[in-house]
Amino acid sequence: MAVSKALRDAPDISATTKARVQAEARRLNYVPNRAAQNLRLRRSGLIGVIVPQINHTYYSHLVWGIERQAEALGFQIILGSSLDQAENELREVQKLIARQVEALLLVPAVRWQHRLATLELVRASKIPIVLLDAYPAGAEKFPNVSWVISDDHRGGQLATEHLLDLGHREILFLAGPNGSSSSAGRFSGYQRALAAAGVPYSDTRVYLADKDIASGQKAMAQALSEKAPFTAVVAHNDSVAIGAVDTLLQQGFRIPENVSVVGFGDGILAANFRVPLTTVRVPLTEMGETALRLALDLQKGIAVQPRHLPVEIIIRSSTRKL
Repeated sequence: MAVSKALRDAPDISATTKARVQAEARRLNYVPNRAAQNLRLRRSGLIGVIVPQINHTYYSHLVWGIERQAEALGFQIILGSSLDQAENELREVQKLIARQVEALLLVPAVRWQHRLATLELVRASKIPIVLLDAYPAGAEKFPNVSWVISDDHRGGQLATEHLLDLGHREILFLAGPNGSSSSAGRFSGYQRALAAAGVPYSDTRVYLADKDIASGQKAMAQALSEKAPFTAVVAHNDSVAIGAVDTLLQQGFRIPENVSVVGFGDGILAANFRVPLTTVRVPLTEMGETALRLALDLQKGIAVQPRHLPVEIIIRSSTRKL
């Protein structure tokens, strides 16, 4: 018992005994058996995390925030990838439930927004789940579910207002995937900024992209083929913005001399792209940390409110005065 207390740095054991035990543990290279400790305490000490792509810099910042907070609170994370596919996501959730994770943190797959099979599965397991970056319609009806997202509406508004302040009036919007709460929020912010400036909204300036570079290239190519008049672009995220810029440069446009472009996210690519992107910064590390704290509150039966984290516009070389 004395050894156990000394290794746990318990307060009810003498400093001399504690020092002797800890010195001997160091000499023997003793490593505590976390699994055995958690078994005794009837907990796993594990947090499940699922993101669309593990190797994407945007999600790596989220995971870093989760991991940093988990370590501070004595938890370990198990990381899985859905590859942005609903069926993969469901399979990963099943694996994590089988590992008896104490909470789940999930960035929903793109096509998942109106499919609640994952939440139904988690509801049956009674494991708390917190969604990051986006959430599906109907999520609020499930117990032990919350979410942490950026203020997408405000972000879309800031991006559009920046271009309006530079004198642009013909502004394309390259939208994210249909049904995504983040897509809807950023689009509504774009519309609100136009309305506040007295600029008529037109469907002919909105093109559907997705979340990756290829979809940005395709959406921009479609806009050019349809000869939509524009001097600026607001993109759903930085990857879409980079894809749009690639297409524009290939077609002989200069950025920002001919077209100004704004992204969303402010990941590593935004600052280091060949044309450094003006973008809306999302506090990704804070998002991860906040999500874990919410999940643990849910686990304790504490009622929590979804969080909308503040965003800010970061101005770089991809925009200029008209």
